[in-house]
Amino acid sequence: MATVKSRQEEYTEMEALVGLAVRYQKHKPGVNLNVERLPRDVFRIESVHRFGKRVVINDGIIVMEDVPAVIMRGGRAAFLLPTGEELYFFVVE
Repeated sequence: MATVKSRQEEYTEMEALVGLAVRYQKHKPGVNLNVERLPRDVFRIESVHRFGKRVVINDGIIVMEDVPAVIMRGGRAAFLLPTGEELYFFVVE
């Protein structure tokens, strides 16, 4: 699975995603990324909370055990975790 990291050098803070409407595209699974409650249709990112290294989006829809690098490119948002896990969204708005 190719990542967008090889073509993009600017990173975005997680908090900058609040207010965006996104739709799940794909993920590279692992033990540090929980997407069980992730809706498969369009949803708005309403909150991003950090508890130490843990990141919780929308009160638990997405839970990441480590803070990811966030890359915005070509209408996609990529969350790249230091553990090698990846999560991709299409940005609708």
